[in-house]
Amino acid sequence: MSSVRKLRRDFASADLAAVEGMLSRLTDEDAVTRMSLEDRKKEIEAELAELPVDEEHHAQAAVFFGGRPVVGSLGIESEFAGRAVSMIQDLVAKQFARESETGLGQRGPLPNKGVTRLHVTDVLRGSFGFLLEELQSQSQLLDTSLKTALDQVMELSSAFAEMDEERFEAAVDNVDERVLKDVRDFFSYLSQEGATLRLIAGNADKPFDDHAVARAARRAVTTTVSDKDEEIVGRLTGVLPEGHLFEFRCDGPRAVIRGKVSRSLSAADAARLAADWVDKSAVGNFLVRQVVKEGRVQREAFTLRSIQPRGQPTQGSG
Repeated sequence: MSSVRKLRRDFASADLAAVEGMLSRLTDEDAVTRMSLEDRKKEIEAELAELPVDEEHHAQAAVFFGGRPVVGSLGIESEFAGRAVSMIQDLVAKQFARESETGLGQRGPLPNKGVTRLHVTDVLRGSFGFLLEELQSQSQLLDTSLKTALDQVMELSSAFAEMDEERFEAAVDNVDERVLKDVRDFFSYLSQEGATLRLIAGNADKPFDDHAVARAARRAVTTTVSDKDEEIVGRLTGVLPEGHLFEFRCDGPRAVIRGKVSRSLSAADAARLAADWVDKSAVGNFLVRQVVKEGRVQREAFTLRSIQPRGQPTQGSG
């Protein structure tokens, strides 16, 4: 059972228990109140019965806010709520675009932004929260691309707030600069407004107290990501075509590098690279992603795009 569904079931079950408790304390003189509570009990029982049994495959997240902008379970500042939810929407949209075939450009409008739209389908208790959902057919059998993007945003946000520095650095390896900017803006805004957060999506339930929000904001502000094309002389030592992974021994100080084979190459193309170039002196064309934290390069991630003989200009996939 997903964390969001469990949350909804727990809320409904708590409501049902509260109503049943009130009914048990009524006397014969409370006939009108009894009728009203009996009707409410039937509504809750119907709500519990309608909760889907099968695993949900559409994008769905519960977002709770706490701290200064929230007054218990009574209300939340409208300006804060609108801006914070909009930031989450933009972050999911950019992550979706990054994983799509068209990709995420360095600037300009997002492709297919309409298909990434989430809707507020419920207001939740427990501090103050919202249920955000992709309006998708319940007969969906596989996870939608938007659900995948939302789950990735959940993992990324958690990594920024974790105390584990290695997990954070590993997560940034796969972050686009525009996605990173949205993470930076979101956590900086929460920190500025004195807000806390709880995110529930898929099977994950992640609280962000004021320390976690401040940590995530600080990391996002002091971290940048840059991509560059680079030709590296060396030898291809191995390729896993189905996994789209490679190993390359450099002639220079980098020694052995490992990473991903470009998604523009099929598994058959990757296998051909292995057949043609393993243990042969060559030039590899790589996309090199550098993660810079507080002005220093912390990590490099490599994507192999093509290989060609030494002394020849870069062309195709070799």
